[in-house]
Parts: sequence; structure tokens; C-alpha cells
Amino acid sequence: MISYFAAGLLVLISAGKLATARRIPLSPGMRYLLGFFLSMAAALAVSAEPTVRLLLAHDLPTVALVCRLVSNALQVLAVHFLMRLARAVQTPVPRTRLWPLVLCWALMAVCFVDVVLHVDQFDAPGFGWRFGAVGYQVVLVGYAVGCLMTFMRVLTRHARQCPPGSFRTGLRVIVTASAVTVVWGLYSGLPTLWLSVTGLSGDDFLPIGRMIGLMAMALWVVGAVVTTWQGMVERPLRWLTARRDVRAVTPLWSVLVAALPRIALPPTARCGAEFALYRKLIEIRDGLLALRQHVPPELADWVRESACRHAAAEDEPTVAAAGLAAALVARKSGRSWPQPPAVRTSSVPSIDAETAWLSAVSVAFTSSPVVDEVRKRARATYPAPAEAA
Repeated sequence: MISYFAAGLLVLISAGKLATARRIPLSPGMRYLLGFFLSMAAALAVSAEPTVRLLLAHDLPTVALVCRLVSNALQVLAVHFLMRLARAVQTPVPRTRLWPLVLCWALMAVCFVDVVLHVDQFDAPGFGWRFGAVGYQVVLVGYAVGCLMTFMRVLTRHARQCPPGSFRTGLRVIVTASAVTVVWGLYSGLPTLWLSVTGLSGDDFLPIGRMIGLMAMALWVVGAVVTTWQGMVERPLRWLTARRDVRAVTPLWSVLVAALPRIALPPTARCGAEFALYRKLIEIRDGLLALRQHVPPELADWVRESACRHAAAEDEPTVAAAGLAAALVARKSGRSWPQPPAVRTSSVPSIDAETAWLSAVSVAFTSSPVVDEVRKRARATYPAPAEAA
């Protein structure tokens, strides 16, 4: 029943992706991945233990062998889809020929006919070393392992080039699933070798191979979910991060909007934490630019003296927050000075870097004793007209 459950899960995932394909067409890589899932689902259902027992209970040993051939042929088709999936991420996409797959099927069929013609000797000692039985196992395992190794090599290289995130994590899970599948293929595909080496009986050998296969399928499902449905995994984390960042910059934003109401952008119908964060970052930057002309020329001396007095760090966020506090005071007094030239930076700006910077400025603006003392010195040096009167 576990095999039926795994097969049903693979079919369910494939059906979900096919349903979404009505809105967004499937990429070639996704089509190959779905081909792998559906082929493996069919192989698991055909080779499931209840299916084999049902056929043997009705005295149909030859039909049971045919089911084994069909299941193995579907597994070979599945790894063929994997190899095409791996090549789909390369640029340019190399051409994948079908003749190795067809040749593999043909050789498997020839070896299978030899086994069926001598099925009456199935329980005889040494039957597993017959040419047909050995050839069948070698062809099956050789093609499958070759395709899987190609898939693992290409996908590992591609994962290294991807940025950190759930997509790269999903790719690494899929690579692990491929490695477990190789172990499964080497174990289950070479029963003659392992039965001779380990001395296990067929009743003990098959459950072990089935458990390795189900483990591989579980890893395939996890990798596919994390890779193809990465939005479901990352969207809550992005929302929580955006909410945290909005709270971090809100104190600085509130002061600037209260002093300069014109920097507030027109309201829109769009909502969401990430959009709210982008708006506040833009409005804060507009406010800082508008206040640059009001920064007193004594600011550097004030910050240095205050930092020494309070044994505090004279870092860039503190200097920027002190400059903002002094500029707000100087603006009320009507004082302004020529704007300093803009400082060029070689770093590439990003939303994360901007958020981290303005969050640090906001913390310094509300809690730094250096900023508080600079604000008091600015009020004493540049009093507002009403205060001066």
C-alpha cells in the first residue's frame, strides 16, 4: 500500500502543476520533471507488492514477469526524463537522442524473452546467472545509473550558481534523491549479484529494495515541492521580514513626514507589508535630501565632542541621525547652508542594504545620547524665531 500511496502522491503533484499550467504554460524543464513523476508513479503501481501477489495468486507467473518488465521500462523512461531535465538548464541546450533509450528497451525485451522461454527453470540453482537474466540486469542498471549520474553532475553545477534560498535548497534535495536512487538502482537492479553476495532470500531482499525506493521517492517529492513551489515557502518569511523592517524605520519616517508633509506619496489602493516598506524608504530618502541644506557646519565638531563625552561610538548611522536632528532644528530657525556635493559610492544599492542602513539611523535618532546632545546644542545655537524673541 505504501507504493500505491507514493504513486498517488506523485500523480497528485503532477495534476496540481498541470492545473496551474492553464494560466502559466509549463517550461520544458517542468514538463520533463512531470514526465519523471508520472513514469515513476506508474512504475510503482505496476510493481507494487499487492499487484504482484494478486497475479501470483491467480497462477500467472508469466504475467507477473511482464509487469516487472513494464515497471523497469517505465523506470528507464523516468531517468531519461531526468537526463533531459538536467540538459534543459544548460545553454545552449544539448540535443538528447532517443536511440539509446529505444536500444535499452530492445535489449531488455530480448533478454526478457530468453528468461520467459526458460521460466520452468526459474527455481533451479544458478538460473540468476543465465545470459538473459544477467544481461537484463546489466542493461537496466547501466542505462539508469548513467542517466542519473549525468543528471547529478549537471544539477550540482547549476545549484552552485543559484543564489541562496529555497530553490537552491530544493535542488540539493533533488541531488540527494538522485544519489539515493542510484543506490536503489544498484541494489534492486542487480538481484543476482546481491543475493549471491549477501545470501539473502528473495523474501528478505525485496522489502529492503522497496524501502530504499520509497525513501528516494520521498526525497524527490520534498525537492520538487521546495523547488517548484518556493513562493509558498518564502512568502511568509518575506512578509514577516517586511513587517519587522517597517516597524524599524517608522520612528524616523514619522519625524520626517511630520516636518515635511509634502514628502508623503499619494495613497494608493495597493497594500501589503513589502509595498509599505518601499514607500517609506522612498519618503525617508526624499526627506533626508530635502534637509541636507539645513545641516549646520558645526555638526562634525558637535558629534566628536559629544561622542568623547559619552564614550560612544562615532559611527556613520549616529552621524547621520545627529545631522538629521540638527537639520530639523536649523530648519525651524530658517537657517540653511550650501549643500555639500553628493558622495559617489561604488556599491550597488539594494532594498535590504537601504533598509538596514535606515533602521540603524532610526535607532540612533531615537536612543543615542550623542544625537540628543547635538539636538540640544543646535537649539541653543539656532533658536527658532519665537524662542529668540
